[in-house]
Amino acid sequence: MLTLLRHRPFLFQFSANGLSMIGTALTPVALALGVLEATGSAAKLGLVLAAYSVPQVVFLLAGGVWADRLPRQRMMVAADAIRVFTQCGFGVLLLTGWSPLWAMMALQALCGAGSALFLPASTGLVADTTPVGMRQEANALLSLTRNLTGTIGPIVAASVVLGLGAGWALVLDGASFFGSLVFLALLRLPPVDRAKEMPGRSFVGEVIGGFDVVRRTSWIWTTIVYCMFFNIGFSAFQVLGPAIVVARDHGAVVWGVTVALLGLGQIVGNAAALMWFPRRPLLTGRLVMFAGAPVLFLLSADGSPLGIGIGALLLGLAISFPDTLWDAALQEHVRPDALARVSSVDYFGSFILRPVGLAVSGVVAGAVGLSATLMGAGVLIVVATAVSLLDPGVSKLTRALPTPDGVPTLSDQAT
Repeated sequence: MLTLLRHRPFLFQFSANGLSMIGTALTPVALALGVLEATGSAAKLGLVLAAYSVPQVVFLLAGGVWADRLPRQRMMVAADAIRVFTQCGFGVLLLTGWSPLWAMMALQALCGAGSALFLPASTGLVADTTPVGMRQEANALLSLTRNLTGTIGPIVAASVVLGLGAGWALVLDGASFFGSLVFLALLRLPPVDRAKEMPGRSFVGEVIGGFDVVRRTSWIWTTIVYCMFFNIGFSAFQVLGPAIVVARDHGAVVWGVTVALLGLGQIVGNAAALMWFPRRPLLTGRLVMFAGAPVLFLLSADGSPLGIGIGALLLGLAISFPDTLWDAALQEHVRPDALARVSSVDYFGSFILRPVGLAVSGVVAGAVGLSATLMGAGVLIVVATAVSLLDPGVSKLTRALPTPDGVPTLSDQAT
């Protein structure tokens, strides 16, 4: 780990991402409390949150194309500049007391677009800043930072809101994105003209080209489809878990501890990825993802709070460890001029069904009951995981290893 952090390009990206993740972690609490204080309406809060989510999904594919054509750190600088403006601007609205719904929605729509530009460029940049053979470690560090800030950020945000108000919390959010912008602006990499590496196609043609790389590489498209089903199962945990815990008189404290153990499990998964480098990363990660199902079965069967907590810890591990292996596999096996587009398709697949899963969980539970729906979600994860292992590409893909000339040896490189 220390060797990687001594590598200056990655250190700058790591510092930028850390600050950016702090801002991302502060936003949910500060934004929700600020909008509710300004409007007194949960419905208006929903509109503001939707204004962020829709552009994030819509612009993801475009962000992937631009990140394959343009210098990725410049893309991320532009994305951070957008988010500095939107979050500081939102904070000013709250501080001045002039908070029309249209202005709040417009700022969050811009922020969502900035996030869509940042995500695929960030994944692609790891391949540019990290030595061959150290990308799993790099992704583990970035993911560990994200999970730590995701755990601490809401507490910090709540403290700032209570002490200074939601407006200042969002200004602090914007300042964190400015810090990220500075580190990315200072990042120096050898110039690469990726536009010359790409065939002369239209913008839409490049989007289609990204989908084509995914379609022709079985282990990529099967994993993306599999994760859609896994996310539906996870949505049941998010929506129905607290409902069934409270309904069985375990209390809100038990659910709070359960969520905390989920976060701890994600941190454990990141730590494992810093120490264990399996030869067959996708196969190993997929087997670990079976551990995401037990907590759903325990919730369904009225398991003890201790059992549910252990299950939540395993769920966190089943999310973060395979996710780190997956990111490293993409960066090692997908050609550089297609990496950001493939990453954007991956993010698109992850985001597109998330609202559906959250909505459907409640509807199904209303029809067949909480317990049966949670049991079905657990079965869905087990069956989907088992079926995904039928793809030979998942079991055969091996890690890229450094060679004396610095070029990785690849087993199933996407072309």
